[in-house]
Amino acid sequence: MSKKIISLLLVAVMMLGLLAGCGEKAPETTDVAMQYIKAEEAKELLENDEYVFFDIRKAADSSANSIPGALAYDMDAAKEGDAEAGKATMTEATKDLDKKIILVCYSGKRYAQAATNALSAIGYDMTKVYTLEGGFTKWSETYTELTTAGEAYVPETEAQQVRDTFTMAISYMPDNLMPDFASDDYTTIVRPIYDVLFAETANGLEYYLADKFEMADDGVTYTLHIREDATWSDGVPVTVDDILFTDAYAIAKSGRSSYSTVSGQSVTFNKIDDKTLQIILPVPYNYYATTLSRMPIKPAHPFDGDPQKLLDNPNYYTDPAMVTSGAYIVKEINADSIVYEAREDYYRGVAPTKYIVMKVVGSGSTKTIAFENGEIDYMRITTVEELEKYAAQSDKYNIFTVSESRLNYLQVNPYGPAQLTDEQREALFYAINGDEVIDGAYGSTELAQNPNSLLTPDISLYDANTADYVFDLEKAKEMADASGLTGKTLIYIYNADRANMEAVAVVLQQQLAQIGVNLQIEGMDSSSFFPRFFAILYGSGQETTWDLGTNGWDSMRGDTLNQAYSYLNQAKNAWGLTPTCGELALQINTTADLDEAKALASELMDLALAQHYIYPLTYTNYVMVAQKYVGGLDCSAVVPEFIDWMGITVNN
Repeated sequence: MSKKIISLLLVAVMMLGLLAGCGEKAPETTDVAMQYIKAEEAKELLENDEYVFFDIRKAADSSANSIPGALAYDMDAAKEGDAEAGKATMTEATKDLDKKIILVCYSGKRYAQAATNALSAIGYDMTKVYTLEGGFTKWSETYTELTTAGEAYVPETEAQQVRDTFTMAISYMPDNLMPDFASDDYTTIVRPIYDVLFAETANGLEYYLADKFEMADDGVTYTLHIREDATWSDGVPVTVDDILFTDAYAIAKSGRSSYSTVSGQSVTFNKIDDKTLQIILPVPYNYYATTLSRMPIKPAHPFDGDPQKLLDNPNYYTDPAMVTSGAYIVKEINADSIVYEAREDYYRGVAPTKYIVMKVVGSGSTKTIAFENGEIDYMRITTVEELEKYAAQSDKYNIFTVSESRLNYLQVNPYGPAQLTDEQREALFYAINGDEVIDGAYGSTELAQNPNSLLTPDISLYDANTADYVFDLEKAKEMADASGLTGKTLIYIYNADRANMEAVAVVLQQQLAQIGVNLQIEGMDSSSFFPRFFAILYGSGQETTWDLGTNGWDSMRGDTLNQAYSYLNQAKNAWGLTPTCGELALQINTTADLDEAKALASELMDLALAQHYIYPLTYTNYVMVAQKYVGGLDCSAVVPEFIDWMGITVNN
């Protein structure tokens, strides 16, 4: 009877509790129950292959001392409430694992609880999970002799495993892999398999197949020497015959060659021996070094020195057995990828990365997703948002920056429908705020800088004292009104395949609107843009279809005017500059005296800028983000990337 009364009283108390809690949610308990194992029991399991110890303390502590054989997995973020980080860590820890786990934290409480919760959340068999009672504190007090000095073993994660492959995105699959540097995209594709004679850099010549290129005092005689140990991938030495064959192929294909013709006159080639070539120009022409630096050397021996045999056999460069001169050979050519393999006999040594995979990946967000999923190992970044995003994840990514040696500029078309006058062009240039272009289109001076010249700082002729255009909005408005520019609509074209050009167009549209000028913006791909922008040179008949356009001169390095020469020398009178500009440009490229060239270049910059046809917009950097294990992408600051593969690693 008494037991029945007690039971009724208990029921009553429980009902009162339920009523009291009506409308009030009981606190949720999400922690998974832990099962403990005593230190003395765990000690007996150190050598048992059915068990594994996880040291889940902070990395700084597990790296100082731990239990022998323990694997280190830092669960600090999970302990602080980041459940997703905890699940990710335990997912990696238990990959392909089917053992009993002993969790080792500080005291067997919060870190162990976080790990237990994470293991349960990812579906691990919780009957196999134990927590060391008292944690490492109890263990180290009880078994001093079984406490290792030095860090716990950190298991190799997928990102830490020894790698041998560098994967990069390409925009298309080429028809063949013939030595050629016609476009940036194609140059990037063939860089690993074909070396240049030498490259022009901001610090002078960087030698590859050649080891000497010297000019005599007469300014027209050069001596080129090929490295004694330079060979093709089939073991045949690279010789002067290959240079002569490359020149002969250019003539056979197109009827002319820039290697053997200067100013419409023939260059003399004298073969001194297999490795030495004497070159005699008809007139001094210091741009010749730039010309040779871009020569895609072709092997003569597979074609018996006859360029017609190469013309008749275009499939030679679709066969992976083709001979190469660079650090790699062709291993596979697939439908959407190319695989290169490091040469064991490369004259500069064996490249540290065994394989290069070039795979077709879309642009924009598609490429970004591929990179963040680890499908490709690097990509270029062109916005401040990207830069800040990846810089904030320095534990996952590396950022590399090199000068692109590129000038992006705004061109006023002298043949455009608006037929802009001198005063109207000057008004336009006064209205442009160069610093605002950088801020609005790039967002960071790490991506681009405001230029003062039509030459880049990587050219020895560059003068830092060249006067830049001045932004003066009030003067621009005054001149626009006085010249009749106000109210005009101008057709503005840009290459949509070039980074940041759309953003630049929008900023310029906003700036010129302030002086009453409307820009009708037209973006297009390269295949449409170049025949239109270079209409006079292409003979396309489109020279009257645009007023303003943006373009860029890349690889602006060395001791010459480089790409600026073809504009400043007034070829076909395409760009509106005076004949004096052309005369000065010719003098600069034909003098053997570098000091004289520098003085003439400064004079030319002042004269050209005063005519308000070309506005220098930006000097750009080539900024790349790579997976954390990638190193050396900035080992050679030559764009298009990568001219030197000897410093690029995938086990950084």
